[in-house]
Amino acid sequence: MKKILFNNIRQTYNFTRNLELLFSDYELIRKKHFSNLCLDKLNDIYPNCELFLTHSATGALEMIASLIDVQVGDEIIMPSFTFVATANAFVSKGATPVFIDINPNTLNIDETLIEQAITPKTKAVIAMHYAGHPCKMNVLKEICKKHQLYLIEDAAVGFGNNYKDQALGSMGDFGAISFDVTKHISAVQGGLLLINNEKFKERANNIYHLGTNRNAFQKGETPYYEWVDIGSKYQMNELNAAYLYDQLCQSDEIFRIRQELSKTYYSKLKFLEEKNLLRLIPKDLVGSNIHEFYIILNSKEERERLRIYLNQKNIEALFHYIPLHNTGMGLKTGRYVGAKFTEDISNRLLRLPFHTELTINEVEYITSLIFNFFFNK
Repeated sequence: MKKILFNNIRQTYNFTRNLELLFSDYELIRKKHFSNLCLDKLNDIYPNCELFLTHSATGALEMIASLIDVQVGDEIIMPSFTFVATANAFVSKGATPVFIDINPNTLNIDETLIEQAITPKTKAVIAMHYAGHPCKMNVLKEICKKHQLYLIEDAAVGFGNNYKDQALGSMGDFGAISFDVTKHISAVQGGLLLINNEKFKERANNIYHLGTNRNAFQKGETPYYEWVDIGSKYQMNELNAAYLYDQLCQSDEIFRIRQELSKTYYSKLKFLEEKNLLRLIPKDLVGSNIHEFYIILNSKEERERLRIYLNQKNIEALFHYIPLHNTGMGLKTGRYVGAKFTEDISNRLLRLPFHTELTINEVEYITSLIFNFFFNK
């Protein structure tokens, strides 16, 4: 049987046509034709946010670090179970990452530990929505309001998901979304910055435009186009925007396919959970699960045996984040608050193939192999 990839990118319908259109008229490139089409669609999802298409979610986080003026010695609270970009954007400016243990049921930051981690140096709290499953944003917003901290949503994998009817990324002061090649909606490489705090919107435009007042100049609000702030080339490439636009046009179909795959995995593996052989994602999240499908084994050793077994059967199955507080840079730059749930989950979690090019038959084959692993040893 052919190799079943862990991830794959959705085939596009109109990307080639989009490129032909783009290169038919230089004005379309200069005026960011497809970027603007993407923003039109995204504004419908995030109507109250200032949106910036970026070259990556990492770039969006770096812009946030600049906007809140992160200085050496500032502390940024974040989960330990996250990607390195969550920390890098702030550590690169001299901040201390304060890593918080996760809730073992949600795999998101344990909100009950945050207040004990707050010090006079604390500047912000980062809510990373693991697998696109929402953190308890109402609790986090109350904590940040009480202690006058910025709330940043790392919704890198959260596009298309909501918390109490609000789109992930739109509830904190800032949000960052990824459209990387590994994400369910992709620009091949790209991201989105959401500014939800009114006082940062003007400066965000300056930073986004290489530290210039280009946006105000184009609106006729200033007679000069000049350097006014720090900044960098954070914009999304127009070729990536042309790809992203096609993906956004297909998003409903992409979500539908991934939801069906998630439901199939869940129904086929439920028996193993009932027998306490593994743990699945919570049942109430299955219908909205669109980014990844993970299982949690009973030990690291068993996780590794199953991973190797599936790999030998030409099935790509992968573990996920190494706890940041245990990494070389994490030990060097940060501190940790909590027990060992992050380490425990990291050791036992296995991600299964999950993408729109995967078929229901292939999911059934994968789950049959997992049954064979447990019952035909």
